[in-house]
Amino acid sequence: MKKVNIEGIISTLKEFGLTEYEAKIYVSLIRTQPSNGNTIANLSGVPAPKVYAALRKMKEQGLVFIVSGGNKGKQIRYSPLPYKELLKTKKDLFMNNIEYLDDSFEEISSINDTDWSELFVIEGYSASIEVVHSAIAESKSELVLSCWKKEFNLYEEPLRNAHKRGVNIITMVFDETQVDVPWVNFSHYNEELALGRHIGELALVVDNKKTILLHSLDESPHSVVSSHPVMISTTLNYIRHDIYVNRIIYDFENEMLKYYGSNLEGLINDF
Repeated sequence: MKKVNIEGIISTLKEFGLTEYEAKIYVSLIRTQPSNGNTIANLSGVPAPKVYAALRKMKEQGLVFIVSGGNKGKQIRYSPLPYKELLKTKKDLFMNNIEYLDDSFEEISSINDTDWSELFVIEGYSASIEVVHSAIAESKSELVLSCWKKEFNLYEEPLRNAHKRGVNIITMVFDETQVDVPWVNFSHYNEELALGRHIGELALVVDNKKTILLHSLDESPHSVVSSHPVMISTTLNYIRHDIYVNRIIYDFENEMLKYYGSNLEGLINDF
């Protein structure tokens, strides 16, 4: 027979809102019922003077019932509310409270005059990678991403799954000229100085509602996550403009190299 942890039961009942005396009395009645006050005191370890006060309160709460009998019907004994009824009551109350808080918090946040938006930092490369992975998996309408092939390889499968769900995807891979994907992908002009500006960088905009910026420096890899409209629009424009510039360089490569130099130094070194 499995050994029952009585102290654990009492501790859990206290989390349900019972006092320690009430929890001890309820457990003693579940084990031996019906019982009179003296028996309850002996079984529960609750001091006799405290038992009857606790029983009166528990009776008001519907946790115990009075059972008359013995000694010509004058002996008062107590029985507990059946434990399945107790658990159902507590479960229903808990779920009702959860729903109430959920609705109330949503109402409070919706009437807040301040347009507050999340902005937080995720420390560590693995944690940052997981945040991006989850964001892609939960996307519903659009993903705009620029990153290195190393990170792109980690996200290719969830990106393909998102594409199958009908999510519009635009990507730019810094260090790979050919990426075989069923969505629009752009490549960065393969010039070492220009690429150097993007080392360790990943930028993602999800459904035009959230942006994630990952910096995978060896010393302190981290990511910044924000749903602020300014952060979203700035990141989206950053990726777009990078794509625009690189398309222009590819389309007018000879003219660009002739005008700005073989390494585009006349363009890049300005600032």
